[in-house]
Amino acid sequence: MKPYLPQNDPDPTKRQILLERNQGEYEFDYDFLVPMAMLKNVPSIENFSTKYIAERTLETAELPINMLAVKTRSLWDPLDELQDYEDYFPVLPKPNIIKTYQSDDSFCEQRLCGANPFVLRRIEQMPDGFAFTILELQEKFGDSINLVEKLANGNLYVADYRALAFVKGGSYERGKKFLPTPIAFFCWRSSGFSDRGQLVPIVIQINPADGKQSQLITPFDDPLTWFHAKLCVQIADANHHEMSSHLCRTHFVMEPFAIVTARQLAENHPLSLLLKPHFRFMLANNDLARKRLISRGGPVDELLAGTLQESLQIVVNAYTEWSLDQFSLPTELKNRGMDDPDNLPHYPYRDDGLLLWNAIKKFVSEYLQIYYKTPQDLAEDLELQSWVQELVSQSGGRVKGISDRINTLDQLVDIATAVIFTCGPQHAAVNYSQYEYMTFMPNMPLAAYKQMTSEGTIPDRKSLLSFLPPSKQTADQLSILFILSAYRYDRLGYYDDKFLDPEAQDVLAKFQQELNEAEREIELNNKSRLINYNYLKPRLVTNSISV
Repeated sequence: MKPYLPQNDPDPTKRQILLERNQGEYEFDYDFLVPMAMLKNVPSIENFSTKYIAERTLETAELPINMLAVKTRSLWDPLDELQDYEDYFPVLPKPNIIKTYQSDDSFCEQRLCGANPFVLRRIEQMPDGFAFTILELQEKFGDSINLVEKLANGNLYVADYRALAFVKGGSYERGKKFLPTPIAFFCWRSSGFSDRGQLVPIVIQINPADGKQSQLITPFDDPLTWFHAKLCVQIADANHHEMSSHLCRTHFVMEPFAIVTARQLAENHPLSLLLKPHFRFMLANNDLARKRLISRGGPVDELLAGTLQESLQIVVNAYTEWSLDQFSLPTELKNRGMDDPDNLPHYPYRDDGLLLWNAIKKFVSEYLQIYYKTPQDLAEDLELQSWVQELVSQSGGRVKGISDRINTLDQLVDIATAVIFTCGPQHAAVNYSQYEYMTFMPNMPLAAYKQMTSEGTIPDRKSLLSFLPPSKQTADQLSILFILSAYRYDRLGYYDDKFLDPEAQDVLAKFQQELNEAEREIELNNKSRLINYNYLKPRLVTNSISV
């Protein structure tokens, strides 16, 4: 399809007719999850293709066989040991995390390259509202690390889940579910793995809302109590991951971009041709999520810790804090103090993510320069200006963090880069990591099934097991997360025949070369890592939020 800016199109009448048709088919819905802008009805052109359905069915064919074997076993073998959770993988491959999940190294690595590497932040003073001073923390921890010095030097980090404390817990057929909302401290130690240092855990407070009544738990406490404290962090992280990092900040915040692109940019607009592959199947996928995943009785209602309404409130709260500019990768990293490799030499999500971000930004810039030669080209592109105006409008996409007029090419490049990265690498990082980290319950269950005490102590292993999901919830969490992470429709930077413009083909070929270089660099990076981080390898990243 030959691209044209609207001011240059030889058939403007046809272009306008098709846009008006799309504006009738792509309508906003503001009622499902106030105040978010979503799609009212999915146009047929956005539905899953026959190829998609066939391939995805094939990729998940092992699941029924696996779960039948699990069901047969669970009839006569109850869950009374942590190892029993390994038996849920009679056919499916066992996640590697099974070998290391109880170790502190694994716990820390998951803050940096696990399913949700977006919570940890660097601090230079104690968090607001925290009941303990750094000196009290030091007293609890001991003399092996000078925490006062670490804090002053910016080598202290925190994973803080207190914002989830409004979740009081849902129910299941045998009782209540619970959500711990801990705060966990870590420090960067210069000595450690492969001579580049490592992140180490310092202390966890399970119930910060209880103030000083809630004990500080350290690695020096009873091993069962320490494991329980880490598990509380993992449960909180799982709920944050699913509803904030994953559902809200990839799926739902990108939906308005897909809607407005269809409504305001003609099919042969250069920006539409660039973005459409990154929206493929997303609208149908999000609609399916609303009807099945986050509906009453669906997986979110059944498996996550809160009531359905509480879990959806996590989404709304995440959306309230989100804006495109502040959550663009380089800025988001800087906002959490995680951007400087001199302070934090090991952060695989950052290092691999920036490789892809930079490759995407270079591609987007070179592509758009083909069509926008002068500022006048931008000013005269009425479709582009209508696009950005509807994106930010309260009667449109309600997108925050962008201007309502595009005056420079740099503005447009920044927006398109953030959108492509979010739909591609960002979603890949949160989606495809779910199987490895979240299907083996002792590592990352979606809810606690026993109330936490302020002391955080666990008297015996039986008490710990009662904290973990029972058999049905275990099977269901494994099943849904396998379905979500088993299939990849396409590959980042590889598009269909819509890129027919010879100049665009040349730019695309350069982009693919950049991605190949990034792949090689990631493979080299993995050789010096405790755990391989593969979720941002370009060949494993999809173009769109297609699952």
